Amino acid sequence: MIPMHWLEIVLIGIALSMDALAVSVVLGAAEGKKLNWKRIFVVALFFGSFQAFMPLLGWFGCGLTGLVRAAGRYFAAGLLGLIGGKMIYDRKEEHAVVFTLPKLFLLALATSIDAFLVGVGFACLNHTSILKEVLLIGLITFLISAAGCLAGRTSEKLLKTERCMLIGGLVLIGIGIKIALFG
Repeated sequence: MIPMHWLEIVLIGIALSMDALAVSVVLGAAEGKKLNWKRIFVVALFFGSFQAFMPLLGWFGCGLTGLVRAAGRYFAAGLLGLIGGKMIYDRKEEHAVVFTLPKLFLLALATSIDAFLVGVGFACLNHTSILKEVLLIGLITFLISAAGCLAGRTSEKLLKTERCMLIGGLVLIGIGIKIALFG
């Protein structure tokens, strides 16, 4: 067994959380003043939980790697594109609902597909237990996502909500395209 150093796990956690950070900023900006601490906690909990769960799933489901690599990125890209498109479409509505649990579930799933493949990598390195590692990855993503929500909420004060939703929708579509093209 090759020992994993904690610095490596922290760096993996930071790298895996970047898509969640971008989406958290988008959600924070789109929600604006409606984004209270409870909502920030829920967003961060969803992203952190998925980033912790998916490597664990990848570690257990090593044989599913080809399927996830082939279809998973297009699934994630499609979800992000649809949600981004809906944000752009709804941006002029006065009471557009950005924050829904089903939407948050799909966003967390779409941004954590790469974490599944990290779990497969852990399995290939013959790690007998990755519980501490995935918990640290989840905690890092939780904290980064919460910070992203706060940053997004702050940016909403500088821009109008309609503009934030347009930019946010374009960012989600851009992340989807990046995932589709480069994984």
